[in-house]
Amino acid sequence: MNLTSLDGHYGALFLFTLIFCSLILSLFWKQILDIDLSWRMHKSSDGQRRRVQICMGLLKPFKVLLLDEITVDLDVLARANLLSYLKKECNERGAAIIYATHIFDGLDDWPSDIVYIAHGKLQLALPLEKVKETSQLSLMRTVESWLRKERDEDRGRKKERKALGLQGNDKQVDGSRVVGDPASRVLNNGWAGGRLNSTVAGAEDFFFSSNSVLRQ
Repeated sequence: MNLTSLDGHYGALFLFTLIFCSLILSLFWKQILDIDLSWRMHKSSDGQRRRVQICMGLLKPFKVLLLDEITVDLDVLARANLLSYLKKECNERGAAIIYATHIFDGLDDWPSDIVYIAHGKLQLALPLEKVKETSQLSLMRTVESWLRKERDEDRGRKKERKALGLQGNDKQVDGSRVVGDPASRVLNNGWAGGRLNSTVAGAEDFFFSSNSVLRQ
């Protein structure tokens, strides 16, 4: 058996398969996100770069997908096509998507469940149908009412604290540290200042972090 010719045969077959799959994927994503293969990233708009970024992120099939404001910079058609594709993936493959967003236009029938978090606590977690039963408004107007209530509560709390001569912020801050009651010092990402210095629950004066999590 001529292994050289055999290797060449499989190499050509692999190359053909790769080109074929790439062509199918490019046609697929061109239909969904209207991606043009002639685009050059240094000459593309923010919206075009966002489409390519989404395409690259979704090439690999997913079981659980975490999305944060994924439709920013997308036009109306690209956004509608993408959301339709994602919902189809969930329905047909049993995938799950957790989508964090403040843009609710066109989402009235898209999610299966709604989760609302405010002040670092879970305020609501219900199936979409239950949310619709409790409100006669659209999803966007319903969420708007929640956010307005949250804002008014924040303003009222700050006003009360200022009337008592306290800082408007609930947290007592000294420079870059949270001080005071230990219950107010649990905001931290698990690392202290310095080189890879980890913290433990109850340690003194955690530094603030842009990636804050609650530690008990």
